[in-house]
This record gives sequence, C-alpha cells and structure tokens, in this order.
Amino acid sequence: MVDLAPPPHLRVEDWVPRPGIVIDGRYRIEAVVGIGTMGAVVAARHLVLDRRIAIKFLRPDRAVDPTAVERFRQEASAASRIRTDHVVRIHDIGVTDEGLPFMAMELLEGIDLEKLTQRGPLSIQLAADCVLQAAEALAEAHVEGIVHRDIKPSNLFLTRRPDGSRWLKVLDFGISKLAPERGGDPSLTSTQAVIGSPAYMAPEQIRTSKYVTAKVDVWALGVVLFEILTARLPFEGDTVGSVLAAVTMLPPASLRALRPDVSERVEAVVLACLEKDPAARATLGDLAAGLRPFATPFGIESADRVARICGTSARSSLPPPPPPMPVRREPGITAQVPVRVSVAPGPSRIGLFIVGAGLLALLAMVVVVSLSQRDPPRPVTEVPSEAAAPIAQPSVSVSAPEIVPAASVSQAPPPSRRPPRNRQRR
Repeated sequence: MVDLAPPPHLRVEDWVPRPGIVIDGRYRIEAVVGIGTMGAVVAARHLVLDRRIAIKFLRPDRAVDPTAVERFRQEASAASRIRTDHVVRIHDIGVTDEGLPFMAMELLEGIDLEKLTQRGPLSIQLAADCVLQAAEALAEAHVEGIVHRDIKPSNLFLTRRPDGSRWLKVLDFGISKLAPERGGDPSLTSTQAVIGSPAYMAPEQIRTSKYVTAKVDVWALGVVLFEILTARLPFEGDTVGSVLAAVTMLPPASLRALRPDVSERVEAVVLACLEKDPAARATLGDLAAGLRPFATPFGIESADRVARICGTSARSSLPPPPPPMPVRREPGITAQVPVRVSVAPGPSRIGLFIVGAGLLALLAMVVVVSLSQRDPPRPVTEVPSEAAAPIAQPSVSVSAPEIVPAASVSQAPPPSRRPPRNRQRR
C-alpha cells in the first residue's frame, strides 16, 4: 500500500546482518547496499559457488505481518517465473534464524533511473532504450499473468553487460499481482486498497487495485518516459491527494513545452500511454513500435521481441502526429500552386521571346513590301536634318553634271531630275 507515513524507527544495526555473518550456512554478508521501507539489501558471497550475490531481507516489523510475508514470497515467485534477462534473477528464498524472510538474487552494479534522472534529463535514444527494455520485461510478465503495479524510475535499474552495452533490469515485484489461475492470492488485494506509488498510478488503479489489468503498467511506463526525458512529472501536486486528483482529472503537462527537441512522435507515444480510459490506452506493442525508430540496435531488439510476445506488428498503430507546421490545406490551391510555380515561368518567357521575334520579323517584312510597292516620293520643302539627302522627282533623261555632291546640298537648288543610278536601282 502507499506509505503515507514513515515506518516505525528501527536502527539498521539492530536487525540487518553485519558483515562476516553467514546466513543459511551458505551466504556470507559483505556490505549493506540499501535500506528501504520494506527491507534491506546487502551484498554477500555464495560460499559454495564463490560468487557475489545480493540478499534482500524483510524488515522485522513487516515480518510479523502475514500479508507482507506473503507478498515477499510472491515477489520471489513472480520474478522467477519471468523468462527474460531484463528481470533480476532470483536464486533462493528462505528465513534466517532470527525469523527474517530473505531472498538471494542477482547482484547488480549500476544506477537506477531515479538517481540517474536527478543528474538531468536523459537523451532521447537512451530513454527509448530503457523504456523498450522495461517493456520487454513487462511483456514477458504479462504473458505469465503478472502485473507489476509499481513501475517507477527507482525500480528500473541500469547496468551493463559484459560487452559494455547498457542493460536495464526491472526490480521489485513486491506488490505485483498474479492472476488466480497462475497461483495468485486474490485476498492480497482488497477492493478499497490503494497500492502503488501515487505519481505513477493509473486512474483505475487509484480507484481500485483489485481488478487492475496490464494497462496500469503501460500507464506507468508513459509516466517514466515523460520523467526521464524532462526530469519532471506529467502530473504534479503539493500533496498526495492533489497528485491523485491531477492523475484522475487533469491532462498531462506538455512534454514538448518542457523538452522542445523531443520528436512529436515520441510525445504521441507518451500521450497514448497516458490515456485515462484503459480501453483507449496504448498497448505495450504500440509503445514498442512507437519508440523503435528512436532506439539503438539493442532497443530495437527489445521492440521486436515485444512485438513477437504481444503478437503485434513492429509498425506503430498509434495515430500519426500532427504536421510539423500548422498549415491550412485547401483543395484546389494545393494542387495548382506547384504548377504555377514550377512549370509556368520557363515556357512563358520562351513563348514571349518567340512571339516578339515573330512580330519584329513580320513588321520588317511589311516595311520592305510597303517600300517596294509605294508611289514615287514627293519633294519635301524642308530637310529633316543636315545629314539627310535631298529627295527629287525622277526624270527620264539626266546628265552627269547635274549630280550634286552631298557637301553642297544646302547651297545648291534641288535637282529637277534624279541621278541615273537611282533610276537603274528602281
């Protein structure tokens, strides 16, 4: 259930086994790794196999609660059922001589996404890889009838494989719900129980945790994706009540307003995961297909595995994002603009050139024909310019001395007869 108040004070040294102590004759405690509200995790060494492991102990005040003990046992059972490397491996489960339930599990070295995000938002590629690998683990869990119900950054642990590649592990199936047909105990969740972390709980999970489906894990992954991209939550409030009210009644904050470089397609994936109606909410297959284009090859492998597990296509069925720019599309204008812009200018210039050249040629022909067929010009009384030659009427007989040089045109009277060469040219 949601821890609204801190648990009773217990000194760690009073109940956590100290380094050097051997548990169950096989596990020697080396160091305390972490302390939580439900228990503590220590690093230990398996004395028979000579390898380091982690041991999780249930707190003494929780160990006296049969429901808490059963949840602890169910966590180990659920994690061991899931056949994927993206869930922490459980090796053993038992009880110490002091009566503390414990489970021996894989020891991880790395950092959880909560601490990593405190350093700043993750890159889009790393965020996509982390969420896709978590989705692969959850897809395997859902096939086994297991709903995690507490997906959040602190339960997503980023480590590395031997080849150095990033590898995400899903932790803490302590409040997971196992279907009754798979051995789950329905009495562990009452109708009125509120189980999970408020900021990551789906609206239907807030109303009741008894009949939740796998869609609550999809919602939580949407919240996680929003948070690791922005270092903010999509639903915020000053109190637990205000957060729960925001989750159930308000739309999420704008992802791209907080992180403008995030693709609209990524934002569409987040919004699809944060649909308040479970029936309209995205599936893990939708989530995987939507993030696939933004992932590394390792993330793509997880996306493809999710598609195979869910029996869906690797292509996203989410609605396409809006166009990059809010352009009004009008039929008719859209189809005509390219024709005017790309086709019209070239041919129109060539056409104008051809028409102009043709008109000039036609005009020249008209001038030539009109000059060749016009009547003999009449004498003018004034010479238009000094360079113009005097025009005289033609005569049948002309003597050579009557030809006047051009230099003396202004002093000599106009000849009465035209020079013989002009007559011959005509």
